[in-house]
Amino acid sequence: MHRPNPFSSVTLHHVPNLISRSPWRRGFILITLALAGFALSPTMRAVDPPPDGGYPNGNTAEGTNALFSLTNGADNTAIGASALASNTTGDSNTGIGFHALVSNTTGANNTATGVQALASSTAGSNNTATGYFALASGNGNNNTANGSQALQKNDFGGNNTAIGSQALFNNTVGSGNTATGAGALFRNGFSFEGDFGASNNTANGFNALFSNMTGQGNTATGAAALFSNTTGFDNTDSGQGSLQNNTTGDNNTANGVGALQNNNANANTATGAVALLNNTTGLNNTANGFNALFSNMTGQGNTAIGFNALKSNTTASNNTATGQGSLQKNTTGTLNAAYGYQALLNNTTGSSNITLGAKAGANVTTGSNNIDIGNIGVAGEGNKIRIGTNGADIDLYSWHPWPWRHRRRRARGGCQLDRSARHGHLLGPIQRSDQIDGQGKRSDFVTSPGYFPLQAGARP
Repeated sequence: MHRPNPFSSVTLHHVPNLISRSPWRRGFILITLALAGFALSPTMRAVDPPPDGGYPNGNTAEGTNALFSLTNGADNTAIGASALASNTTGDSNTGIGFHALVSNTTGANNTATGVQALASSTAGSNNTATGYFALASGNGNNNTANGSQALQKNDFGGNNTAIGSQALFNNTVGSGNTATGAGALFRNGFSFEGDFGASNNTANGFNALFSNMTGQGNTATGAAALFSNTTGFDNTDSGQGSLQNNTTGDNNTANGVGALQNNNANANTATGAVALLNNTTGLNNTANGFNALFSNMTGQGNTAIGFNALKSNTTASNNTATGQGSLQKNTTGTLNAAYGYQALLNNTTGSSNITLGAKAGANVTTGSNNIDIGNIGVAGEGNKIRIGTNGADIDLYSWHPWPWRHRRRRARGGCQLDRSARHGHLLGPIQRSDQIDGQGKRSDFVTSPGYFPLQAGARP
């Protein structure tokens, strides 16, 4: 028998599942699916396709054959076809551009940006090249080239800086050069007889020191400054066209537009626009001021300070002119000394004149051996001493050939003495004359203006 089931006759009612029917569960499922879809979407990725240029030891290469030969080098970046293609063990190089640093094998710390930049460098280090064919040749170290073809032919030269198109273009082995400006130091170190190590030159300006070949220690600032210099040493030039035609001259200093523009000699100093403009072979001249020694060509040892000082001098030597317009018209006169505004202004061929004061000796033209102090002098006059004008106070001394007779004359007013010292011409009255003879006696007298004799051989 079967025992009866007490629940067989009981009707069971279905109880609904509240959790499975909850709207929150349905929403949770939808959000999860949506997030999964976003995660798989290509538009949500950082890079697509993912980066493929990363390599061991911190190297990055992007482009056909970039870092193609790398073995142990580290921290290199090559972007562009064949960039750093030959690099094997070089570290910390950056090559951006077609064939940038293409030949580098062991060089380190180089940066090349531009087509063929640093293209031929194999073992050079610490170079920076920016521009088409910049530093394209050689293995120098510590060079900086910024500009198309800057330092293009540099081979073993080091510590050079070239900024500008074709700056230091032909430099091969020269070191310590700085060129700023298109064409600056363009031919440096280049010669048909071979390459020379022209070093320690500084050129700032378009075509400055353009033709330099073997010259060293030159400084040129300004467009075309020291343009033609080839072998000259230790020249300093500041101003457009200054020392422009110098080729072999050494130790010259030119400051100002056109200063020493045609010079080809040594040891000249010109400060001021067109100072010593026409000097060609004259040596040891100093010109300070606009137009100073403007016409000098072969004269030597001249000093001109002031506007138009010694402006017309051509071949004369050893003149000194200090003051505006002093010795302005001198052409061939030598050994003159003029101090003051327009001193010896009209002298042309006279020599050995000495003047002091504004317009002193201004009337002297061809005379020589004059001394004019505060006096304008006389045209054509020679061998004269003129001191002051009316109202001046001077002492004149003359000595008798016999030692016990000494005369002292005091003249009120100007005076003039001729160079032969045989007589003097008083321009004012002698106020007092003391004559002391051998016995110590003294007598006073007054005389009128006129000539007074001096004993033969006496000195004024």
